Amino acid sequence: MPLPRPFLPLCLVLALTGCGWVDQWVGEEPSPEPEITGEVKLQNLTLRQTNEKGELLWLLQAVGARYRDDDRQQLEIQNLTGELKAAGKTAYKVQAKAVNVRQRDGQLWIEGRTTVTDLQQKGTIVADQLVWQGDRGVLIAQKNLQARYPQVNVTAKRLEADSQRQELRALNAVQVTSPARDAKDLRLNTESLVWQQEPNRLLAGVMGQGGVTVLGVAGDRQGQRLQAQRAIWSIGDQVVTLEGGVQVQLPNPVLRIEGETVRWLIPQQQLMSDRPVRVQYPTQGIQGQANRGVFLIAENRAIFDNAQIKSQPQQAHLRAQRLNWWIPQERVEASGQVEIQRPNVHLRTAQLIWRIPQQEVEAQGGVFYRQNNPRIQVQGQRAKGWLDRQEVIVSGNVRSEVPVQLRLP
Repeated sequence: MPLPRPFLPLCLVLALTGCGWVDQWVGEEPSPEPEITGEVKLQNLTLRQTNEKGELLWLLQAVGARYRDDDRQQLEIQNLTGELKAAGKTAYKVQAKAVNVRQRDGQLWIEGRTTVTDLQQKGTIVADQLVWQGDRGVLIAQKNLQARYPQVNVTAKRLEADSQRQELRALNAVQVTSPARDAKDLRLNTESLVWQQEPNRLLAGVMGQGGVTVLGVAGDRQGQRLQAQRAIWSIGDQVVTLEGGVQVQLPNPVLRIEGETVRWLIPQQQLMSDRPVRVQYPTQGIQGQANRGVFLIAENRAIFDNAQIKSQPQQAHLRAQRLNWWIPQERVEASGQVEIQRPNVHLRTAQLIWRIPQQEVEAQGGVFYRQNNPRIQVQGQRAKGWLDRQEVIVSGNVRSEVPVQLRLP
């Protein structure tokens, strides 16, 4: 038997509050009659929920809403706006055109395309599924999600924004870009990411496996590729620290760098390592290694400490305490206990300029030169010549030693 219309609003209050949906709602008289359509429609609805302390967890308004008699925990809402609150303060604002909303155990579910504004960090999160855990102050976003902030843009399959710890955590197929001028041509890919918003840094690859890849996707950085197990990206000064099995590929010239730790100073276009590194220049058959090094990307130059370089085409091997390597020009300046060898030739000195393709050398200070065939040993202060031809001129306080073979009758 249909209920008399004067009792209908009271029944709706009891229906919603009795099922634990909200503490309080305000709405106009429903239409059409629930016994005719099997659903209840509401207009100008306000939804509120508090915790045990009486603190608001959310406060939502809707132009229109409806729910079915057989599923009173879920509301279909049009033109949703409202606030998500943590510790009594508004943490996020929400806005959506058409969504399904439900709650359970102090948590709020929103299904449908929704835009969330992060009031503290001045960013927006857009997703097709949201869960608000009010007592924890955590917003979970999934399905076609995008997070846009002044510092970074993030896409992933799952994202957690923690308003209390000021962290944003992203999982699975994570991609990060930055609108900063020096980093706008870069993209970071990983399976796990933590953005610590207070120190303003990204921790990539720290919550699981999958590693980290940073790619240059446009401009002068097109083709740059850096891989590691973990990475820390300091957004303020645009420095990326890569750790664990680091591999760097630079496109022009083609250069490969390997090490355990590499710091990338993005604005300065420098790669630095205080630990052993290995480098390959495959197009020229050159390999090198050092205890530490700096790569000046814009200058195509490397500076190594306690280093050695091998040139396979020239069969030459250089060791020195310090190397300054102009990579495309294949020119090396070495200092500090310099030693260079190739078949039949050995040269030691304090300072050396080595032009690799021509095998031309210029040595200065404490020169010692030796060749095996014919056998010659010369000492002096300066030397200049070509190692492959065994044509080296030594000057300055020269002392030489040429063995004499005697034939006895």
